[in-house]
Amino acid sequence: MKNLGTIAILGMIALYFLGSPVFDNIMGMTVRIIHFLLIFYVIWIMLFDFFRSMRKKLGEKFGLQIKRLKRKIFKLKRL
Repeated sequence: MKNLGTIAILGMIALYFLGSPVFDNIMGMTVRIIHFLLIFYVIWIMLFDFFRSMRKKLGEKFGLQIKRLKRKIFKLKRL
């Protein structure tokens, strides 16, 4: 796999120096894809942080009550 990557990079360099329109097409597609990947990555980070903080807040707000309720139910089952 490392050899395929090296060959691809060398091929792109060769296309650049030859002034091939194929190089321009490949770079155009790559730039479009990178923009979408960057937008997706930024949205992923924002949503991940939002949901993590929301889960923490809800855990602090309702977590202790749920634990107490589970303990009471467990004690009632044992009786």
